[in-house]
Amino acid sequence: MARLPAAAPAGVLASACGGRLVGDGSSVVEGVRSLERAGPRDLSFVADSRAEAAAGASAAGVILARSAGPFPGRTVIEVPDPSAALAAILASVFTRRSARPGVHPTAIVEEGGRVAPGAEVGPYAIVGEGSDVADGAILEAHVVVGRRCRIAAGAWLHPHVVLYDDVVVGPRAEVHSGAVLGADGFGYAPGAAGLRKVPQVGGVEIGSDAEIGANTCVDRATLEMTRVGDGTKIDDLVMIGHNCDVGRHVVLCGQTGLAGSTTVGDQTVLGGQVGVGGHLRIGKGVKAGGQTGISSDVPDGASIYGRPHLPYKDALRVQVELRRLPETARIVRELAKAARGDEVKG
Repeated sequence: MARLPAAAPAGVLASACGGRLVGDGSSVVEGVRSLERAGPRDLSFVADSRAEAAAGASAAGVILARSAGPFPGRTVIEVPDPSAALAAILASVFTRRSARPGVHPTAIVEEGGRVAPGAEVGPYAIVGEGSDVADGAILEAHVVVGRRCRIAAGAWLHPHVVLYDDVVVGPRAEVHSGAVLGADGFGYAPGAAGLRKVPQVGGVEIGSDAEIGANTCVDRATLEMTRVGDGTKIDDLVMIGHNCDVGRHVVLCGQTGLAGSTTVGDQTVLGGQVGVGGHLRIGKGVKAGGQTGISSDVPDGASIYGRPHLPYKDALRVQVELRRLPETARIVRELAKAARGDEVKG
């Protein structure tokens, strides 16, 4: 349950999301809850047509929906996209916290490190030699920032984030707990004596307004930069290999893995547990279903699924045929048996 910091009239919430209020404008909202659990002083939302029945039975005092038509007598905020409207409302009442300027007494700022007066450096955090932390940036407890890093204005590093050397975090980017940016790329050269490590001497660059989920890893480039573009959202437990170039406003869902030197175009969405082979190009606006295995380049705008990946509709046809496989195999065996019988008779 999300309890609002202060009760808000339905009209104020309608303004926050650009919606049209239908019903009792004096309704007051104290919390935001699911349709099943909402009460008379709660806001809830109808994400799609399947939720309309649940909304009709819900006790929610205010409902976010595309139309008030299915809910006569109820207080409804009409919006084109209830999910987006809910995001706008929550962002308006649960505002992102600002930096509390200062360096905690237990924090360490190494020689040549610079922390701007408006930045916050929390307990036991470390700012490495030659690194720069800009105004409004937040480094929470136990954050480790290596050497020659740049943390831009308004960036937010949650507890236990680790930045190796030469990592850039863009303005307002947010990095969640346990993420590691800039660990060595997985590069080895085979030789007579076995595998020899190829030194990884590049860096990592995270764009503005990007978000990196908890326990995600972004490896440093071999020579240049591993990049994550502006506005890109990366879920928990994602692996981005060395030399990758992830575009702007990309979505990488949980447990996705990009092998090294992969390029991902702007506005692409890779579902959970998608695996991408190395040195591939995934175009702009691509959509890949969960657990897709991408083994070759993907053109702009493609929708793909399966292992190995296929166009989405083709992959669904394969799934249908797989379910029919036992019966198909039985028919083939019977046909083969009949054919052998004909050969004997002949």
